Amino acid sequence: MCVLITGCDTGIGHALARRLDSLGLTVYAGCLQETSDLRKHASKRLHVIQLDVTSDVSVSKALDYVSTHCNKTKCGLWGLVNNAGVNHVGDVEFCTMAMYRRIMEVNLLGMVRITRAFLPLIRKSQGRVVNVTSVQGRLPMPSHSVYGITKFGGENFSDALRLEMIKFGVKVSLIEPGNFGGTTGMLNDASLRIIRRDFDTMWAEATEETRRTYGKAYLETQYSNATNISSTSAPSLDPIIDAMVDALLNTRPQTRYLIGGSNGLVDHYCILARLRDILPTCIMDFLIDKVYSSGIPLEGS
Repeated sequence: MCVLITGCDTGIGHALARRLDSLGLTVYAGCLQETSDLRKHASKRLHVIQLDVTSDVSVSKALDYVSTHCNKTKCGLWGLVNNAGVNHVGDVEFCTMAMYRRIMEVNLLGMVRITRAFLPLIRKSQGRVVNVTSVQGRLPMPSHSVYGITKFGGENFSDALRLEMIKFGVKVSLIEPGNFGGTTGMLNDASLRIIRRDFDTMWAEATEETRRTYGKAYLETQYSNATNISSTSAPSLDPIIDAMVDALLNTRPQTRYLIGGSNGLVDHYCILARLRDILPTCIMDFLIDKVYSSGIPLEGS
């Protein structure tokens, strides 16, 4: 049984590749950097391939490689896991259009690009597509529009794909992790350096009115919150990996796997996401504002 996973350099993709390899599956681990250390800890069944989900050329080369090797197996390509993603924090007035485009290209268009390329192989095997979005694909949050719209888009894309694939016997599942930022690689040192750079860019390119309205301290508080959130996240990726294995191998996988994280008793993100399905918008806005608002005094207030 063969599975392709994107975003295997670190975090969820890396852990899933090792888990599936340990279960005896043939894994094609797509990595942005070819220097991945996956080969050191895996069997010969695991293939590390260079894969940039934002590049048509890179995706085409990966398709050729996977197609060639899968043709030698009985079942072909059984599973596609769209896991590659990048994070971003910032209010709408601060975020630049370049930031929206950059995150969209990886998180949403990358998912679409990979799926369109490999879907014929999945159809032939009547296999699985597993798309990783986020609890933020169901829960809008202040200061997360850049990231959030890509995850909401991923949810809609997956729902449409699931309906289109019914006639082919292909099942599509969504993985919606909650508070796992400290263990996924989204908040590792490299990611935090990018977030720091983006905050500096947002301040430098903001209008004078925006600077006066929010103040530099507002951005610094947001950056501090981003760096500190890892201390509250789940200590292990196992719940996510367990859900992904189930989505790939269970004869009746769930459509959505909302996975609570947090190192506390509850994951507040996931609780709010579930409440959003039943509470009126005005109440949800009140709750989200109370939990996540910075309390910044705006002009005229």
